[in-house]
Amino acid sequence: MAVKKILVPADLPGNNEATLTYASELAASAGAGVYLFHAAPLPEFYVSELDDYAKFEKEFKAVIKRIHSAALTKLQEIGKQYFGASQKVICRAVLAKNVYNEILDYAETVKPDLIIMGGGEGSSRIRIGANTERILRLTKIPVLVVRNKARVKARKIVFASDFRKNSVEVFGRIAGFIEDGRTQVRLLYINTKSEFEEYDAVKERIEKFKKNFQYDFSVVIRAGKSVESSIVKYAESIDADLIAMGIKRKKRLPLYFTDRITEGVINISGIPVLAVNS
Repeated sequence: MAVKKILVPADLPGNNEATLTYASELAASAGAGVYLFHAAPLPEFYVSELDDYAKFEKEFKAVIKRIHSAALTKLQEIGKQYFGASQKVICRAVLAKNVYNEILDYAETVKPDLIIMGGGEGSSRIRIGANTERILRLTKIPVLVVRNKARVKARKIVFASDFRKNSVEVFGRIAGFIEDGRTQVRLLYINTKSEFEEYDAVKERIEKFKKNFQYDFSVVIRAGKSVESSIVKYAESIDADLIAMGIKRKKRLPLYFTDRITEGVINISGIPVLAVNS
């Protein structure tokens, strides 16, 4: 994954400083252009008398213009504060009834290699219905969720997987975050009581996976009650810089249902999590 374009949806009322700092440092390191984007909710208007309709259109346009101007000015200030003068930063602000749809539409337009988001609107956890979670569920673009201050030059990466179908393709897209031979990559499999597998079967699958790459992997197979919490606990125990995972999206009717394990890890992890569509 060559990162040349990064989309950063900015939540102006409560911007996550860690997210913006990470995006700035990653863009500088990769020589990538940055698209700062903010979708402001449309204000709600109503009229009580028929005579009010004569003023409605003029007042509505004036309010929209003020909101848009304020949002764009704030984005430009963010660009100057977090990104260097030599970095390419494009700012775009829109007003919308549906924030996450506007983010997805803009992503379709600019076609970024990566979307970097915070952990949710003013929350230490992603809430059901939050824009971050919906973007995760609906985009095919890799999404990096950064909640806390973290090292951009990842020296320890945990790739958590079941190492079945699509895991090779997923890791191939993640490999762009592996800077050089000094980066340690841990291949992590969590065995649970409800879906227990014999050690030899898991090890054989991982060895087959390893043959597709030239990295010096370390294999870790651990047991745990919860896959999500076990992944995060292990990553924290080795002071990992990044947790990388695939995310499975279902088509048609169950579009909003995805691999809950990846979402669960993002919910509880203070370490950046990179989710790649599998």
